[in-house]
Amino acid sequence: MPYTLKIVLTVLICLVAFIAVIYLAVSLLFFFMALGSKRRKDETIPCKGSLFEKNADNINLITGYKWYDKTYKQHVTIKNRKGKTLHAMEFRNPENTNVWAVVLHGWTNAKREMSSYAMEYYNRGFNVLVPDLRGHGNSESKFVSMGWLDRFDVVDWLGSIAEENPKAKIILHGVSMGGATTMMTTGEKLPENVVLAVEDCGFKGVKDILADRCDRKYHLPSKILMPGVTFVNKLFNGFFLGEASSVNQLKKSKTPTLFIHGDKDDFVLPSNLDIVYSACAAPKEKYIIKGAEHALSSHWFHEEYWQVVDKFLEKYLYQVKS
Repeated sequence: MPYTLKIVLTVLICLVAFIAVIYLAVSLLFFFMALGSKRRKDETIPCKGSLFEKNADNINLITGYKWYDKTYKQHVTIKNRKGKTLHAMEFRNPENTNVWAVVLHGWTNAKREMSSYAMEYYNRGFNVLVPDLRGHGNSESKFVSMGWLDRFDVVDWLGSIAEENPKAKIILHGVSMGGATTMMTTGEKLPENVVLAVEDCGFKGVKDILADRCDRKYHLPSKILMPGVTFVNKLFNGFFLGEASSVNQLKKSKTPTLFIHGDKDDFVLPSNLDIVYSACAAPKEKYIIKGAEHALSSHWFHEEYWQVVDKFLEKYLYQVKS
């Protein structure tokens, strides 16, 4: 081989290797930024830059926090199927009801940030369970699955309620990543105790939401980057991102589901609503909160939001308290 050709080939190989290393490094960086553990020791301090930090003066948030802090609750745990400890707060209503609401938080958040939702269900006379999803709050996991693996954890939480009280009627209510978790969970075989679900601003799939953030927030080409990220996720999290689909799970759902989305949502675009709603095989309703930004429908349009939820409860639960 001529000497000049050897030099050219060597340069090309080095260039390809350099590009591969950079590509892998960027994929790893994006993966750990998005799906690395979001655990935090003090749940009273919101994640920096989160909507809870930005809306700290919202009266419904403040009221919810005060209720959460002063209301009697029990810290409960279970082991998930990987042997990791999952944490939750359990609010037993003094009315001794059989109705339970399981409320699920969003990405980077924790159980206390679902205070206002828990308070609403508690004030309706229900028991409430507020879990930390894996890799959030106090729940163990080095990585976040954006609802996909959490669905198994939620099924186990539901099972623990049903096992203790076979007469229990259970409501699932999730927001953002919690909304996606709710949708993904309804595609599994659930205890008959689960009577309805409410999903608020959830996304159609994990790959879709990450690709969208990649394009719109970080201005990186998702079509090029996402194959690397999904490969890394398979190594660390055990699944390809494309598998984690709210849409495919909803096609198997038998749980009556209320879909809520704010029309000013710039994080999970409102276009997700029609896609997940259309996919749902179960009885369903949808409602758009005009003027609501991401995950803020209940906080800024509180009365409208809970009137919609109450109508759905009246239809599928028949135990709404006045």
